[in-house]
Amino acid sequence: MLQKTTNLTIVGLDASTRLLDAARERLETPHSDRLHLIRGVFETLPFKEKSFSRIVSAFAFRDARNRSVAIDEFYRVGSENSIFAIVDLGKPENRVKRALISIYVRKVMPAIARLVMSGSIDGNPWRMIFPTYQALGSNRELVKSLGKRFNSVILREFLLGGAIVIFARKN
Repeated sequence: MLQKTTNLTIVGLDASTRLLDAARERLETPHSDRLHLIRGVFETLPFKEKSFSRIVSAFAFRDARNRSVAIDEFYRVGSENSIFAIVDLGKPENRVKRALISIYVRKVMPAIARLVMSGSIDGNPWRMIFPTYQALGSNRELVKSLGKRFNSVILREFLLGGAIVIFARKN
């Protein structure tokens, strides 16, 4: 992506130094002057107000310890007309769908990861996804929380509501 455009800067954020170091190794590029990997958490983003026009949280927002504070922070660092996108696991309202997604996240996902990752990493980090999934509010609750700060919130649900994409616009 950095090779195709000259006016794009990408900032990656993670609380884990280990994961940031791994990302630096994988993402070494001639355009690394426009790629910045920063250690931080969603609840206290280390950026000035109105710093970003586009913000994407990919499979990480569920890890925020205080989602309402994290939403306030994303609102703070978004510029006027910015878009905050969340791509993550979802928790559907329907009890049957929720039960199926819970079984998948708790049993199937770690088993697939174990098979695919065999020998390449110690342990199975995917086993930690289920506790964060349990702590999630429903998809509707997340949209409602985002709607308290952002002017427009659009939810797209996939895989019975177990995968979501949300676009929140700041006007």
